Amino acid sequence: MKQQSTPSPTKLKIAKEAEKLFAQKGYAATSMEDITNVSESSKGSIYYHFKSKEKLFLYIVENNADEWKRAWNIKQKNYRTSVEKLYALADHYLEDLQSPLIKAAEEFGGSETADPEIFAHILEIYRSQYYDTYEAVIDQGIKEGAFIEDNPKDLMYILFGMHAGLNATYYEMEFPEIRRLYHKSVDVFLKGISKH
Repeated sequence: MKQQSTPSPTKLKIAKEAEKLFAQKGYAATSMEDITNVSESSKGSIYYHFKSKEKLFLYIVENNADEWKRAWNIKQKNYRTSVEKLYALADHYLEDLQSPLIKAAEEFGGSETADPEIFAHILEIYRSQYYDTYEAVIDQGIKEGAFIEDNPKDLMYILFGMHAGLNATYYEMEFPEIRRLYHKSVDVFLKGISKH
């Protein structure tokens, strides 16, 4: 297994400051010059750590996905059953949806100049972040005997598909109403897979 080296303080500072800019201005409106100014780094230093703005953005998305998973692994310990975890996971997913970085990633994906390889990598990061987490909770419920015996991957696609589809409500409703709908989607899902 490949051991990851600890990133230098300069690399972390560049990424942190760039993340703030991407969140505030969006991907396209953030220039490398902006990143140079806010990170107080030279262009040479930035290009030493990140070969392009796209690679820098990819690094930030990877770090955020890792942080989301770490936060979930801590949070899920507060819930005893897989049913409780599904509601908590809906909330955790919804919190991530509010991140301005998600909007920047959507913008990046819609850009005609986006490197298709990097965009494919970003999509893979999000799939791994969400799919693996949803599937693990569903698999736990099947093993506990709370959910029907079924393919956990199929069930993951169904539940995640409902949550991803509800993303559209973000532009139409206030957060408490959106949260209510996400919890209702878990209610509907559980009626279909509950053993009891």
